[in-house]
Amino acid sequence: MTLSRQLIILIASLVLLLFMGTLAISVNSMRAYLESQLASHAQDSATSLGLSATAHVDNGDQAMVTAMINAMFHRGDYLLIRFEDLDGKAWLERSTDVLVDDVPAWFMRAFPLDPPQRSATMMSGWRQVGRVIVTSHPGLAYSQLWQNTLQTLKLFLIGAALALFASVIGLRFLLRPLREVELQAEAICNREFPVVERRPFTLELRRVVEAMNRLSARVSRMLSDSETLAAELRSQAYQDPVTGLANRRQFMQVLAHRTSDRELFASGGLMLLELNGFKAYNQEHGYTAGDELLRHTGNAISSSLVDEPRSTVAHLAGADFAVLIESVDGKRLRELAERVRAAVAGLTNQLALASPDIAHIGAAEFSGQDATSWLADADMALREAQREGANAVVVRSRADTPTATRSRSEWRSLIEAALSRGHFSLLRQPVVAVGDDRVLHHEVFLRIDSPDTPGQSLAAAVFMPMAEGGGLADKVDRAVISEVIRTIEGGQYPERVAVNLSPSTLAAGGMLDWLTDQLRGKPTAAARLILELPEYGAASYMEPLREWIARLSPLGVQFSLDHFGKGFSAFAYLRNSKVDYLKIDGSLVRELAADDDNRFLLRTIIEIGHGLDMKVIAEAVETESEWQLLRSLGVDGGRGYWLGAPE
Repeated sequence: MTLSRQLIILIASLVLLLFMGTLAISVNSMRAYLESQLASHAQDSATSLGLSATAHVDNGDQAMVTAMINAMFHRGDYLLIRFEDLDGKAWLERSTDVLVDDVPAWFMRAFPLDPPQRSATMMSGWRQVGRVIVTSHPGLAYSQLWQNTLQTLKLFLIGAALALFASVIGLRFLLRPLREVELQAEAICNREFPVVERRPFTLELRRVVEAMNRLSARVSRMLSDSETLAAELRSQAYQDPVTGLANRRQFMQVLAHRTSDRELFASGGLMLLELNGFKAYNQEHGYTAGDELLRHTGNAISSSLVDEPRSTVAHLAGADFAVLIESVDGKRLRELAERVRAAVAGLTNQLALASPDIAHIGAAEFSGQDATSWLADADMALREAQREGANAVVVRSRADTPTATRSRSEWRSLIEAALSRGHFSLLRQPVVAVGDDRVLHHEVFLRIDSPDTPGQSLAAAVFMPMAEGGGLADKVDRAVISEVIRTIEGGQYPERVAVNLSPSTLAAGGMLDWLTDQLRGKPTAAARLILELPEYGAASYMEPLREWIARLSPLGVQFSLDHFGKGFSAFAYLRNSKVDYLKIDGSLVRELAADDDNRFLLRTIIEIGHGLDMKVIAEAVETESEWQLLRSLGVDGGRGYWLGAPE
């Protein structure tokens, strides 16, 4: 119950008690007054009747006395009129019951009137001839008392209504700062940190508002400091100071992790670029000019790959650059390599370089090799390009892979057929809590049946790039979500289930409405569903993501940010994402025991996530030592083959 409602109830109770006390006093005072009036009326009537009837009583004219009594009694103002002789024996009496038509019986029982008897002695000279006794009828008094009570109640109700109305208005005005503080506290929980500008004149409320403002500012400053610290550490450890690109260390960690994770990485290209005569250029023009050439080269490479959000561009050292592009085939890799070559060659006129022969590019398509072998393949392609001539490009492609033997239209037909016929399956891998090793939720991975090898299946990393390129990503996500909802409703998933969404699905027309309709009326499925997006996808589709969270969170759906830490996105955008889970990319988990910078960065990310009320999950936990170290760093859970394989 709200404070204002409690105060209104308290005020109403006090007003009611005050009215009851006032009413009791008023009714009792009125009753005492009316009883005294009844006594006075009875005494006056007895005296008057005694004087007028004395002569008739003395003469024994009982008929005349009876006529006089009847005349008075029939007016209805008397309850009893009795004539007694000197011995107290009644020789003439008229009486009636207390009947009042316009007053409720319960009221007369609650506030009884006891009309007193009054008497007068009849004297004939100095001789007593009898006594007359009169009791006034209380009917009129009851009517007056009832009407007075009704009037008092009416006035009270009007006064109480006005008082309560004034109390509501006053309390709403006085407690408005508390409402603003409540909204401020809710905003802090939602990772926003507003300040209440209006200061209440009530001293206690003003102190509360000022304390909450200080708290909001302090928490915001603490998070900002943590974000700045994490960004600086990440920049120092993993970012090249000249170009702002990833350095060799970051690139090799990402490359090693991607090549070892066959669940999420099945195709890609590795590109190496080397500037020609860079050492001589430095000696001739100075290191400042050399750094400028490196920056322009890095910008040219990055700008030519803006439509490839899964690419990682790095400055390895000196004249060497590297690019890792996920989910591309050999044909696409060659297109991108030519695009990079053209962008870098354009620096000849931009920087007024003496020679048009700026750089050579060697690229190799991923064919299941490890990181070292893949680098060797790309390096061999680079050496071939250097032998071919100015600004040459050489791409080494794999020949016997599914992506190489099927066209885009064939892939589209294969994926559509798998979805329409239900030729797909879901594997699930547990996400385990650090405290008691219980399962927090499961993450599901999609497979479709292989058309080439019966009984075998293709991982999502193989066909999803083709689905995204062919505009089928939202259809695939619909099929997966529908199957997950059906499975949850069937009781096969007692824990939450995380489903990986393609970023383009967020902007797909009608997708959010469809999912809202699917979950409406299915509270169990909604409460167990987690929707995951990769970090680059959330950054690219932040506004649609906010709309999805606003629409689906009230139904119980939670959201997760996947592969966080791979790129160099600003930490501050985490505040606006308002997701429930933060999953750290496996490249930061690899070789954690031997890398102090990784541990410190990871601890800082965990603190930021917890400060934003997120559960922080570590990906790619492959060894017991990694798991124990992650426990000590404060993660909430982990996922990896050490904790459980997909099944």
